[in-house]
Amino acid sequence: MTVVTAKELKNRTGQVLQRVRQGEDVVVTVRGEPVARFVPIKKEDTKTREQEMQEKVKFIHELAGKYQGIISVDEFLRWKEEELTLEDQ
Repeated sequence: MTVVTAKELKNRTGQVLQRVRQGEDVVVTVRGEPVARFVPIKKEDTKTREQEMQEKVKFIHELAGKYQGIISVDEFLRWKEEELTLEDQ
């Protein structure tokens, strides 16, 4: 584990993030007090947006039987797609 001051982080952000990419934990201090910790993200912990959407669609289709007659799955998916498009703007 590496400890850096906030000033060092400000001046050497790229170097600090490179250390994190290489698997090292980095603790940031302000006046000697730890205030933050950078840790590497494991590849298996990250999901693409497409993977997340596929999981959500599968879940929605599994629940579709409970909500028949309220709104169709296709209508719901179109609505969610529009919502996500608005969030990206």
